[in-house]
Amino acid sequence: MKRKLAMLLTLLLIASFASCDTEKNPYEGARSMQLIPDAQFNTGFVVKSQKDHKNKDKVVDLGVFPYDKDKASARWSIAQWDSGPCLWENRKTDVPDNVLTNGTDKKVEIKKGQVSLYLDSSGYYQGNPAIQGDYWPHLLIEQGSFSYNKLSNEQKVFYHADSEAMVLEFDIRLTEYEKTEIKGDWVRAAQLLMYFYVRSGKGDFLWFGLQLFDNRSDNTEHYIGYDGGKADASGAMIYSIGSRHVYKNSKGTLWKNRSPYPSDEWIHVKIDILPYIEDAFNKGKEDGYFKAEEICELYIDGMNYGFETIGTFKHSADIKNLSLTSYRYD
Repeated sequence: MKRKLAMLLTLLLIASFASCDTEKNPYEGARSMQLIPDAQFNTGFVVKSQKDHKNKDKVVDLGVFPYDKDKASARWSIAQWDSGPCLWENRKTDVPDNVLTNGTDKKVEIKKGQVSLYLDSSGYYQGNPAIQGDYWPHLLIEQGSFSYNKLSNEQKVFYHADSEAMVLEFDIRLTEYEKTEIKGDWVRAAQLLMYFYVRSGKGDFLWFGLQLFDNRSDNTEHYIGYDGGKADASGAMIYSIGSRHVYKNSKGTLWKNRSPYPSDEWIHVKIDILPYIEDAFNKGKEDGYFKAEEICELYIDGMNYGFETIGTFKHSADIKNLSLTSYRYD
């Protein structure tokens, strides 16, 4: 009896290990490539000016953070659209080299493989209500392009939407959240978003995103529409995965007990984004939006992550261990 029990336990243990191996490598035999350049944030950030709305939304480069002449050119940029006092021109000098802050309403902090963003949108609103059609305060990190056009043909195929899978992974946490209600606010929406830029050789562009946090709901559905409702809207198609799908395989969200939940707890996110890109393509084709005929014509080339807010909020969030891995069998 003891021998049979021991054999049974051994078989269960072997099966458990086999299951773990399958979970760790669901695309056995596939070739893979991590798609986000400098996913560990080692090369620094070009700090952008705010948009000059009186001059066709012109933006200029203000400086590089953190500055290191021995490193390669910065791959990332920091965007601070319509967010109050300038992060660069008003930067504090009595802070560590890995911190960029104006000391009032914006801060970016870099650690190994980790970025922390803090935005207090009162710097923009100055006690005034958020009105319909107004600009939305942003604090983002961005790569306008992954330099797709400079890649070899062998590398380019991994960026295309006919790959077997594109698995996005990262750890995230909401570290601060405070809402101030101003009489006359049209809407109060604090959003933490991640967007990838999906393009085609025929000039198509799709804002393809993930809803990481929205103060109005912890269980959002997909948003599908066209960029509008604000003065500098692009008119491009937007497809944003709802938070209920983003965190489907996670142990939690950035909410708890039906409220936004700032904490030191990291939430791990892992999601294959390709099925959602295909859904966006199909819906865009129905609307006559895409010039591309086949899904294989679409590719990812660029991204941003951060706060996009309307209304007066103080909020901060951290992200680390960012990766987007494409798998192909051809």
